[in-house]
Amino acid sequence: MSTLPLVSWLLSSTEPALRWRTRRELLDLPDSDPLVAADRAALPDAPTARALLAGMRPDGTWQVRHYRTKEWIGADVRYADFSTTHFVLSYLAELGLDRSHPAVTLAAERYLALQRDDGDWADAGSHYTHFSCLLGQNLRTFTRLGYRADPHIQRALDLLLATERPDGGYLCDMHEGRYATRAVKSCIRGSVKVLLALAELPETWSHPRASRLVDYFLERGGIYRRGTRTLVNRDMAATYFPTTWRANIWEVLYALSVMGYGADERLADAWMELDKHRAADGAYILDWTPAKPWAAGVRGQPNEWVTLYALLAKKYAGKLDKAEQICQVG
Repeated sequence: MSTLPLVSWLLSSTEPALRWRTRRELLDLPDSDPLVAADRAALPDAPTARALLAGMRPDGTWQVRHYRTKEWIGADVRYADFSTTHFVLSYLAELGLDRSHPAVTLAAERYLALQRDDGDWADAGSHYTHFSCLLGQNLRTFTRLGYRADPHIQRALDLLLATERPDGGYLCDMHEGRYATRAVKSCIRGSVKVLLALAELPETWSHPRASRLVDYFLERGGIYRRGTRTLVNRDMAATYFPTTWRANIWEVLYALSVMGYGADERLADAWMELDKHRAADGAYILDWTPAKPWAAGVRGQPNEWVTLYALLAKKYAGKLDKAEQICQVG
C-alpha cells in the first residue's frame, strides 16, 4: 500500500482525533478547512475521550490501586501506573483535547499545582527529586494541552535545559551513584521522553543542551547501544501507543525528524528497523497498548496511531519517495 491509500485509511477512521491530526499535521490543511473544523468539534464527544473523562474523579484526578502496595494512587504524582492522572492527561492531549475543555482544565491545573519549586514533579514522600521520564512526559503533555505560557511549564523547561550529564542524556536521580567505580549511563526511557518534549518546543532546538541530547541519540544510531547495532533495550523491538514510560522506536525517529535530523545517515538502520513493523498493506503494527478504555487498538494488528506517527516521521525526514508523496485531499 502506498502512502496515499494509508492517508485515506486514516481519514476514514472512526476516531476524529486521527482524522483531525492527519489533516492538520500530515496534510497541512488549515484550521479554517471545513473538514478540519468538523473533526475538531467532534473531539470531546469521541468514544475514547468520553471513556477517559468518565473515569475522572470530581477533584480532577484519575486514581487506581498501586500494583504493589494496593493503596489508591493518583491524587499525587506517584509514577506507577499508566492509568493515573499524568498518563490520562497525556492520552487526552494525543486525542486533541486541551485547556478549552473544562474537565481538562480542572485536572491539568490541579496537577500543575503539585510541581516542586525546582520545576520537577516527584513523590512527596520520597527523597528523590528528579524523574526524567515523568518530567519529559509532563512537559510534552502540558505543552500540547495549551499550557506553554504557564510559569509551571517554564520552570520545568528551565530545569531540563539546566540538567547536565556526561553522556548528554537524562537519568532519574534514584540511579545516580549506583556504582562505586564507574559512572551511571543515562536512561534511554527518560532521554526519549525529554526528546519528545523538546520536539514540541522549537524555541529550544538551538540550545546547547538540546544539541547534546540530539547527539546522544545520533551517536547511537537512534535506538542502539553506542558503537553497536544491538537495540538499546527491549522497548525498541516493539511499537507502543499511547506513550507511557517505555522508549518507543517511532518516538525517537519522530522527534528527531521534527527537529530536522531525520535524514541523518546515522539513522539509516533505525528507519529499516521501524519498517520491520509494517504489515503487508503498508500500515504499521501496534505491539502493545493498555487495556480499555486506554486501548488504542488491537495488539499485533495494523494500527492507525502508529501509522500516523510513522508517516509524520517520514514526512519531516523527507523520506516519502515520489511515488508516495502526500497530496492534499479533502
